[in-house]
Amino acid sequence: MWWAYHIIQLNKLVNTDDTIIRNKTMMIAGESAVFITLLFVGLYFIRRSILKELALVHEKKNFNLSVTHELKTPIASTKLFIETLIKRDLPKEKEKDILRKVYSDQNRLQQLVEDILLASKVDESTVKIKTTKVNVKAFIAQIVNNMVGNHLIEYDIDDRLFMNVDEFYFSSVIQNLHSNAVKYSDDQSPIIWSASQKGSRTIFRVIDEGRGIKDSEKLSVFKLFYRSGSEETRNTKGTGLGLYLVARIIKLHKGKIKILDNNPKGTIVEVEL
Repeated sequence: MWWAYHIIQLNKLVNTDDTIIRNKTMMIAGESAVFITLLFVGLYFIRRSILKELALVHEKKNFNLSVTHELKTPIASTKLFIETLIKRDLPKEKEKDILRKVYSDQNRLQQLVEDILLASKVDESTVKIKTTKVNVKAFIAQIVNNMVGNHLIEYDIDDRLFMNVDEFYFSSVIQNLHSNAVKYSDDQSPIIWSASQKGSRTIFRVIDEGRGIKDSEKLSVFKLFYRSGSEETRNTKGTGLGLYLVARIIKLHKGKIKILDNNPKGTIVEVEL
């Protein structure tokens, strides 16, 4: 309406001073350019916001599906194993085998619950870590050796190397990094933990020969709920919490984490403290 008013005024000035007409025309053109620019900027931000919301909805859907699956599977299998023990008279060795599987399923459930609770904790700005000096090799080996897997575990770590970490929180870093290396690499393939000291920095790596991570996903994997692909078609277990927790805990320790390619195949996850 404002521009229409000025156009009408211009029509009245057709036979008058050209300078006035030119100035009015430039004013209208300038205002319209500003308006159109603001309109497109607004549309850009609206579109970006909508795409973010859609991505978050997709990630939450994946998370809900994966958590449901991760909860139902060990519960169902444990129930089946217990029913078998109750209803059938099995040899002692078979009973032990079933109990080992029940124990493994319960560990899996416990880890999932701990990850969910830990994710809510590290999101709070009030979280404070209490660091203590720990032996790098002993700390990592104690956690890794208690985890289930059929891989060849190697340690390339000096026995005299130490680091300052919060043992409670940082144990989750080691568990999740090792769990990912196991999950995405073949049985009997090597998983190597290495560490070195560079000045005041401690750098350690977990190296596997698995399927690797695409360059386009090397930053995205640290986002909450992020998992590659769709939950309906994915074969590997997980919730999208592991690497998010790892990144948050390392940030609390004022450290850095990055993902590198392992040649000829696999992944190197490098942590610097």
